[in-house]
Amino acid sequence: MFALIARARKDAKALSYINERNYGGYLRVESLGGGRRKEEVLENLERILEGPYIPILLLGEKEKGLMEELLPVMRGSGKPFYARLLRTKRVRNMRVDELYSHIEEIKARFRLGIEWRNTYALNPENPLGIELNPDYDIYLALGEGFRRAMRSLLDVELGENSLVLRKLMNQEVYYSGPNKVAEVSKKLGSPTEVLWRCPCWEDVPLESIIEANRAYIEAFANASKAFLRAFEDYEILVPWSGGKDSTAALILAKETFGKVTAIYVRMEYEMPFTDEYVERTAKKLGVDLVRVDVPMPVEKYGMPTHGNRWCTRKKVEALYSVAGEFENPLLILGDRDGESARRRLKPPVVERKTDFGTFLEVMPIKFWSGLMVQLFILMRGFQLHPLYYEGFYRLGCTICPSLAEWEVELLKRIK
Repeated sequence: MFALIARARKDAKALSYINERNYGGYLRVESLGGGRRKEEVLENLERILEGPYIPILLLGEKEKGLMEELLPVMRGSGKPFYARLLRTKRVRNMRVDELYSHIEEIKARFRLGIEWRNTYALNPENPLGIELNPDYDIYLALGEGFRRAMRSLLDVELGENSLVLRKLMNQEVYYSGPNKVAEVSKKLGSPTEVLWRCPCWEDVPLESIIEANRAYIEAFANASKAFLRAFEDYEILVPWSGGKDSTAALILAKETFGKVTAIYVRMEYEMPFTDEYVERTAKKLGVDLVRVDVPMPVEKYGMPTHGNRWCTRKKVEALYSVAGEFENPLLILGDRDGESARRRLKPPVVERKTDFGTFLEVMPIKFWSGLMVQLFILMRGFQLHPLYYEGFYRLGCTICPSLAEWEVELLKRIK
């Protein structure tokens, strides 16, 4: 989670309005107290930097001198941060929607920005020049199986642990080292298409990526756990698919609360290896596991389609049916901004009304990228679901209407 910092209380009030309107009030908004010189605001800034939230400093044009004085302090904190000088004299002079757009773009920088230091290092300044968009995601192409699939199916050669920028409509740009090596369209309903390729790959050791980002990931993990601690009076439930996002949410919940129940809604046409992965990981993590088996009678309803996703309804009903058996449940979800615009526009806390009761749902990794999720899981000593090492970006059912041709071909190879 983020701390939005402005110089004066009136500027902070403008940020607070956006926080309430767009983020449910779950970001932190801080004022430096109104001082115009470093010595007048330093104590407040140091207090904010000592907190767990990731700082975003926003100042107006008239405060340029103050910005220059404060940047060395923020760099010296050792925390990820971003500072921006806005085009208006003061933060409060900017139109609300323009100010909101700045915040969304800065949030995207934290999860997409990359610096090349003979390895990939997250950096919101984005020296590598990754294309930034609040609806994009970034992840690592891990494993020899991923490389083998790209080579045999698409004639694209990747180095070890390539970086992948996932754009809209399942269009992906692949990096090997600091170089772009391919762009591939995996659009739903269309053949997988290589838009261009470059034979300039190189290997990047996974250990170097982990070490270069360890402090960055820990800072975000600490911010997420601080956010979760506001909900200590609940029974903690994590809907868990075995996918990377719900796995990261589960690990964070376990580290924050200790006692956690994972709910695995096991669909009839589940992806290969999921049962084994869930059982093995739950045991290693030490969480209670509730498994609910859901039949998928395709002979009755027909194959799921985008217009008739009866399978999703059955899965959601099964989840809330189990959650409703707990006295005071809190659902911790693995939803992230980079998955879709719809998820990005949701606040990090949602009250969900269902036929089985009303549930509070919280999203501690909402502002993380796929790369951050992967590194966090690996840093904690866990492996990802085996299918991620074979070329998958997301998991679902084997008859999911959202499977792209790329994923269908991967499943044929695995089976």
